[in-house]
Amino acid sequence: ESPESFMLRPKRRRWVNEKYTRWVKTQPCACCGKPADDPHHLIGHGQGGMGTKAHDLFVLPLCRKHHDELHADTVAFEEMYGSQLELIFRFIDHALAIGVLA
Repeated sequence: ESPESFMLRPKRRRWVNEKYTRWVKTQPCACCGKPADDPHHLIGHGQGGMGTKAHDLFVLPLCRKHHDELHADTVAFEEMYGSQLELIFRFIDHALAIGVLA
């Protein structure tokens, strides 16, 4: 067990997995199927802190166009392509189904 598990208010520790995020970048964009440029980290759902990204588990492969669209207007992006939570859930399910996450 980690020492944080015994603390009343432990400092949030981010799960980082460079191997997984590198793999995510090799996957097609979740919106258009073109090559992904970046693993997009979930935003707007309390997973990050001040200046902190969400855990590397909560990432989505996006091409530059769609990554920029999402950051420019999250509401419009989610109306067009679905919620980040649903897209990430489906992507994690895919990663588990093919054995990338075990």
